[in-house]
Amino acid sequence: MKRILVLGPSGTGKTTLGRRLGEKLHLPILHLDTVYWLKDWKHIDKPAFHHWMVDYLRKHDGWVIDGNYTNNRHFDLRLKLADTLILLDYGVDASLKGIHERAAKYKHRVRSDMAEGCVEGIDQVFLQYVAFYYKKRIKWLRYKINQFRGEKTILVFQSRAELHQWFDAL
Repeated sequence: MKRILVLGPSGTGKTTLGRRLGEKLHLPILHLDTVYWLKDWKHIDKPAFHHWMVDYLRKHDGWVIDGNYTNNRHFDLRLKLADTLILLDYGVDASLKGIHERAAKYKHRVRSDMAEGCVEGIDQVFLQYVAFYYKKRIKWLRYKINQFRGEKTILVFQSRAELHQWFDAL
């Protein structure tokens, strides 16, 4: 495992897993939220995001990248270059629980993986995004990563316990 993508819905622990994998495997860690989100919940435009990612991928031989951003052209490039695809697919209830726990932990504060002014919170738009993710997006994401079966290591975890068991044995 030298080029790892950590994918999955909000609240599943992509950032935590990415950080822990990077530390354990001595690989650089990239949290896509740190690139996409600018100050005060403004975001980078898609062409600039794509250019930034292509440049990053060109400069780094190994990495752990957490985050989806599947509507960007560099998503297919990340899939192609990765040797390991990890999907955290715990279900909507676990995702919502993770979101609420994170919101309580960082209430009125900015997480270390976010830009200045991006104060943690939950709103209706975000909750609708999570519901939509489980209704449509997760199926598409499973389809996309399954196209690489036999070519790459694909790990799909359906619970945090299953993930922790794998990580501890790593």
